[in-house]
Amino acid sequence: MKLVLVAAVLALSSVGAWAAETANPMLIAKPRGVAGTEGKQTKALKIARLEVGTTLAGGLAQTTIEARFENPTQTVMEGDFTLVLPAGAVVNGYALDVGGRMVDGVLTGKRQARLVYESRVRAGIDPGLAEVTADNNFHTQVYPILPGQGRTIRLRYVSPLAADGSFALPLSSEAAVGAYKATVTVLGAAAPPVVTAKGFPRTWSETEGGVTASMEAKDAALSEGLKIGPWRSAGPLALSRHANGERFFELRLPFDAHAATAGRLRVYWDRSRSRSDDDLKGEIAVLRRYVEAAKPKSIELVTFADDAPRAVTLPAPTGEALEAALRGLLYGGASSLKGVFEAGVGKADTCVLVSDGRMTVDGWDPKPPPCRTLALSSAKDADRNFLSVLAERGGGTHVDLSAIDAEAALARLTSVGPPPFTLTADDGQAVEHRLVAGPSGRWWIIGKTPAARALKFASPGVTQTLPLDGTVQAFDGVGVLWGREAVAALLATDRPDGDEALALARRYNVATEDASFVVLENVSDYVEAGVAPPSSAGEAMADGYRRAVIAQKSQEAQLRAARLDTIVEAWAKQKTWWTTVHKPQEISRRDREEGQPMPTGAPPLQIPVPPPPPPAAYASAPGESVDEVAVTGARSQDFSDQAMRRAPAANAPPPPPPPPPPAAEAAPDRSITVEAAEWNPDRPYLKALAAASPQGWHDRYVELEMQYGAAPAFYFDVAEQLARSGRKADAAQVVLSALDVPGANGKTMIIVADRLQAYGALDRAVWLRERILFLEPDRPQPRRDLALVLIARGDQTTGKAREADYRRALDLLNEVIVRPWDRAYDGVEVIALMEVNHLIARMKAVGLDQSVLDPRLVALLDVDIRAVLDWNTDKTDMDLWVDEATGERAIYSHPATTAGGRLSNDMTAGFGPEEYLLRRAPDGEYVLRVNVYASDVLDPNGPSTVRVRLFRDWGRPGEKQESFTIELKKGDNGAIKVGRFVIGKGK
Repeated sequence: MKLVLVAAVLALSSVGAWAAETANPMLIAKPRGVAGTEGKQTKALKIARLEVGTTLAGGLAQTTIEARFENPTQTVMEGDFTLVLPAGAVVNGYALDVGGRMVDGVLTGKRQARLVYESRVRAGIDPGLAEVTADNNFHTQVYPILPGQGRTIRLRYVSPLAADGSFALPLSSEAAVGAYKATVTVLGAAAPPVVTAKGFPRTWSETEGGVTASMEAKDAALSEGLKIGPWRSAGPLALSRHANGERFFELRLPFDAHAATAGRLRVYWDRSRSRSDDDLKGEIAVLRRYVEAAKPKSIELVTFADDAPRAVTLPAPTGEALEAALRGLLYGGASSLKGVFEAGVGKADTCVLVSDGRMTVDGWDPKPPPCRTLALSSAKDADRNFLSVLAERGGGTHVDLSAIDAEAALARLTSVGPPPFTLTADDGQAVEHRLVAGPSGRWWIIGKTPAARALKFASPGVTQTLPLDGTVQAFDGVGVLWGREAVAALLATDRPDGDEALALARRYNVATEDASFVVLENVSDYVEAGVAPPSSAGEAMADGYRRAVIAQKSQEAQLRAARLDTIVEAWAKQKTWWTTVHKPQEISRRDREEGQPMPTGAPPLQIPVPPPPPPAAYASAPGESVDEVAVTGARSQDFSDQAMRRAPAANAPPPPPPPPPPAAEAAPDRSITVEAAEWNPDRPYLKALAAASPQGWHDRYVELEMQYGAAPAFYFDVAEQLARSGRKADAAQVVLSALDVPGANGKTMIIVADRLQAYGALDRAVWLRERILFLEPDRPQPRRDLALVLIARGDQTTGKAREADYRRALDLLNEVIVRPWDRAYDGVEVIALMEVNHLIARMKAVGLDQSVLDPRLVALLDVDIRAVLDWNTDKTDMDLWVDEATGERAIYSHPATTAGGRLSNDMTAGFGPEEYLLRRAPDGEYVLRVNVYASDVLDPNGPSTVRVRLFRDWGRPGEKQESFTIELKKGDNGAIKVGRFVIGKGK
């Protein structure tokens, strides 16, 4: 018998637990589909028609809401529609009118859905996007809504009934709704329920399998919504059929659970940054009452964030002692379960995990501690999937204080669960089923209907045979619940099988935090999204999609076949540049600034050069501050594998210096100095912390965090200040808190990963880069970034650990090079080739070979100067400019200078990288600038963070690096100086 306890889906809450505090639904208009300032987000759109239909069956309700938006303005608008959902609700349908017909949304990965939607908005094409937010609200965006016209959406969701069997849909509007209609259908009722809604009739009419009633109103100001009183089913067993054809049963034989005793109690309390705005008082109060009811023999408290868990045994096993210990806690840091369930002394009988379940670092999976495990949360955006699955696997349940009151929570905590029972088919076969936690510690059962004549239920003192020959209602509710919990079990880890979870979500048509509904306009949009159009889009669309997919696969095969040849050709051009002797020409800065034509000069002279010995192992760590280092003259390199094999053994002394260059090219006693742009942000909290005494610093930090900690920038700035004062370990600790700030996203993760690497916290930097790659596998940059931090970690280790990091990095960079990417990322492969050959030299220096990279691509190209620019935002164009000592500017429109400066391809679609190389640098000053050319119109206020890496003597034994980040705030447009090189004699 397969038994799964479903705790998360079922809050069975009272009406008051989720009543809307503001307008519900809420409709916001965005001019031209652009998210601008609050002043530009208006309420210009009107709800011209709202139709609500609710079907009740067993303990569930299926609700359909159809809304018509109208745009009375003269501006094209995007509609932003939000509906507060009841606790435990599962969205299982979305549709949008396209070309005069309602087209159903198709489920796709949340990131892919948003990327496709935003690209269509930028192109001015009709898309619709529907998502379930972290706090379980339904949110949809519709574009365009043309002047004087409208659009229609349709939403479906399944929700549990309240504890007494009632249903409520709170509706309130700030303006009158043009036309309002509400319809209620009850299937299998012993008697019709009472409906409370202004104007709702008291008479019901019979329909297939139940009764129905409806009401209509014009220009209605919604104020009280729809309330359906308690009702009783005609029998204990209800049979239903999901739209996918699968059949389910709901068995309402509620039986009482037994009260639990705690024995040795261990409380795991999450004290991370994200918990600071939870209902901590409510959690403590419920926990105290639980202790008083369960009367444990001992209590051990384990608190955790992203540091080492802290365990303490309370002096007395009382609720008062536990409350006193919890009220003195401070909250901060990211959320990590690393080592948490191993903390403590001895074995506990009962464990209670109090957390929002949103882990942000170090990995997680729903493996419970070795004790009966309960989970308690109060956050509206808690990860109910994770908490429910973990508690279920620990033999307990998840109690959600945002959905039920304290009394119901206490009943759930003190319940040991249902008494033992068996459920079989009449032929003796086990029946796949799940338990649904009901009110006051009672339970229901749902499951798949077997191919049998009857179900047999048996528990101590109760035996019942339930025929399966009753009416099968066309009702999605039980199937939706079943599918949602199956998906939840797959997603309750930091590395879920996304493809399997998405396939299961599509099977039962359930939206999740990881799968969103999207409605698109044409075949190419669905091909880009990687999902077939729904049947409601029409047969012509389906046929066009099939043909387009065949053509796309053929084109992709051709691109893959030609990719390597293209890369080999591009690398050959890079090597030709490297072997070329350039003749720099002077240009005045005035001419450069006035846009005079850049000099072209005589054709560069190409000469054969002898190979130098390969570089020794690198001594400097990435991110190390740069001092002066001598450059003894131009070096050269041949491209034969034989030359690459002459790497010294790991314990061999450094190779002898190369022979001196010809007299005409000699540059004795030259040096290079690197200078980064000054870091001096004008932040009041940084000034306050700088003035704090060492003894009072932490208390002052806590005070300032309360005032400024709602934005990740606070943690970034404080961490950088700490790092620059020599406190890198503290800096790494502080910057992790940014991951727990509400609204933290992929941008935040990229910045935190950069900072962790710079501060030397390489293990967590690697984990975070792995996480970013998992979330965004469609871009080359996450692979490259992960490879670079793996190389940095490998440089600091030895033996098998170093080899593992190096080889993983090699594989990642090779994938960046050989895999076909979106054309927007053209040029990243040549930058990756510079870096992978750098890595291969490292590997050879410690006796490691490689057979991954094509031999035609193996060549280490050393240079005097290398600068690399990356940034953390999509659809944002940053440009790297370099003003050379000759007065010439290397820029996207002039990427090759007469001195030999070489700029990589201009990355206009976001993230970078862009690279500047100069093999032989003439004496003088080189100024690096970042030009903010174009920010993303969908997010103009979001700051971009630029990462700059400046290298001198790249690929040589004396290589040094300066690495830093710069936050570009609103208004930071045009060229911004980020650093300079000074090269000259006798420096």
